Amino acid sequence: MKKRYPNKSNVLLINITRLGDMLQATPTIAGIKEENPGASLTVLVEKQFSSICNHLPYIDEIIPLDLGSTVRSLAKEAEGIVEAYDYVTDVVEDLRSRGFDYCVNMSNSAYTALLIRLLRIQRIGGWAADDEGYRVIESDWARLFASCVFHTNRLYNSLNLVDIFRCSADVEKHPKKLLMNVSDKAMQFARDFIAAQNFTNSGPIIAIQAGASQRKRQWDPRNFSKLINILTKKLNARVILTGSNSEGAIIRRILDMCDTKNAASAAGKTDLEQLAALLKLSDILITGDTGPMHISVAVGTPVVAMFLASALGFETGPYSEGNLVLQPVIDCHPCNPNKACSRPDCHALIVPSELAKLVELRLQGEVNTLPHNMFDSKRVVVYKTVFDEHGFLDMHPLNGEFGGKETARFRKAYRYMWLDDIGGIKVGKPTNGNFKLQIHNDALEGIGQIIDLADKGTQTIETLIETIKDTSSPPSRLKECSALLEQIDHGIEQLGYHVPEAGLLTRMFIFAKENISGSEPLSLASQMSEVYSDLSRRGKKLMDYYHSIN
Repeated sequence: MKKRYPNKSNVLLINITRLGDMLQATPTIAGIKEENPGASLTVLVEKQFSSICNHLPYIDEIIPLDLGSTVRSLAKEAEGIVEAYDYVTDVVEDLRSRGFDYCVNMSNSAYTALLIRLLRIQRIGGWAADDEGYRVIESDWARLFASCVFHTNRLYNSLNLVDIFRCSADVEKHPKKLLMNVSDKAMQFARDFIAAQNFTNSGPIIAIQAGASQRKRQWDPRNFSKLINILTKKLNARVILTGSNSEGAIIRRILDMCDTKNAASAAGKTDLEQLAALLKLSDILITGDTGPMHISVAVGTPVVAMFLASALGFETGPYSEGNLVLQPVIDCHPCNPNKACSRPDCHALIVPSELAKLVELRLQGEVNTLPHNMFDSKRVVVYKTVFDEHGFLDMHPLNGEFGGKETARFRKAYRYMWLDDIGGIKVGKPTNGNFKLQIHNDALEGIGQIIDLADKGTQTIETLIETIKDTSSPPSRLKECSALLEQIDHGIEQLGYHVPEAGLLTRMFIFAKENISGSEPLSLASQMSEVYSDLSRRGKKLMDYYHSIN
């Protein structure tokens, strides 16, 4: 795999967002330590999420960042501003004194980008800031992450965000799963908790995470109660509903609708490590795209996960082998994660009785095929998580492809192209340009137009460089080049908007343009020439891989 900074000795990893994000960083952390024996690794994490780091392996030091206190100080104004300034100054001076030789920033906030700039760390993966304080994206992998989250682009990405982030940190070797330590004390708590429920059933222990970070991602409580009734009766199951204190109300509602005593609530009764122990003792977890889903795979318990509303399994699916992901098929899915949904019709597409059958199959072992009468692919697509030969998580379809065959073909072509172009990994069987267009395809035609515009941009840059070097050139010639480049860029961006299959290509182009730095004309022109060259090359590779896929 191509690497920008292969050797590291004193690493700072910044991740100040959610619990699940820290767990998803563990393959990167493990890989850095494996590829750099003797390296020291420090994690800078938001204070409220720092407790999870105590249970993650390979971390040498944890530095909690109290952003909440800083915000409260700023709200007080006057003296509060001074307090916030003093706190940030102390943090920066402390971090500077540690002499980090590499930093990977997994938080895409302007705050962390500016913080890295203040630390003066020269080698960076992820997000940083330039001399003027503007946020820049330091690697193609991080730009790919930023490009994939745009709504229409999401359908054409099949690279899990765990893999994108570890590649942004130049990590090739990794454990192919998330990691979390669980103490003997926590395991004893979990055993005692299960014994105290006095279950009359003796079948599998099935954990259910009913709550979710957003209401629209939360399956209907009535469906959960129906599912529990089936599992306890048909499978003789013992059901434990996990969750936080805030999720207690929905769990009580679910239990009130159940007609079994073989279901119990652990909501608000565990800390993170105790929850991990409960999940480790469980035979399976049924969940949405949640933090407990990541904990479950980290302790080795398989999951059956419903990716509802804005959740998309390709992006944040369970990072280990053999899990099952359900993706509802509906025109609005995946929806915008930042907008509420008053009518989550995708929830109704997953039926409790079918989900129970799928859980039963997974309890019996690995699921490689589905019975022909299970899950209509026009309503729900089921995937199994697998790793490809290069160590990247993939989703193997069991009954169809999300978005249809053509979308899946482009998704695979993009996967091959990114691994080839950014990662230097040869995948698939490219045609090397030896193909003929036998049918009219608007998407391929649009990508072809983008390639033509990129090549035209490269030629125009060559003319611009000649003009800059020729001191006798009239100013009008520079103006003509500038106007033509503006027209080319506008055309590329418009094609990206109107041809959904080309959106990832053009968004990467836009982010690359925004990353151009400096003020010297020849340097700026040279950087822009590379941006056009990258776009043309990637477009040609994308078409090549597309035609190599049956």
